Amino acid sequence: MVRRITTRLTSLFRRERLERELDRELQFHLDMLTERHVREGLAAGEARRAALRTFGGVERIKDDVRETWLSRLAETLGQDVRYGLRNLRRKPGFALVVIATMAHGIG
Repeated sequence: MVRRITTRLTSLFRRERLERELDRELQFHLDMLTERHVREGLAAGEARRAALRTFGGVERIKDDVRETWLSRLAETLGQDVRYGLRNLRRKPGFALVVIATMAHGIG
């Protein structure tokens, strides 16, 4: 459980990497749409404009994806916390050891 929480929190600090991956993914889809329009007979510039129209607003899509990341993070973090609390409630002795350890600054 601690590892999952750590992984989720670490991903917050790897935002640059996630942003680069998102940019590459969106670029790939735009390129595929552009190529399809070129195969259908449009000139390269017009094909790109048509791909952008078909695809929609890139920044809006990025915002939607970012919102999904944050909501998923909050949801899974909430699930992890509930799981941890349930386990501590089932094992009160362990909970006491954890609290005592934290209170004395051990570990």
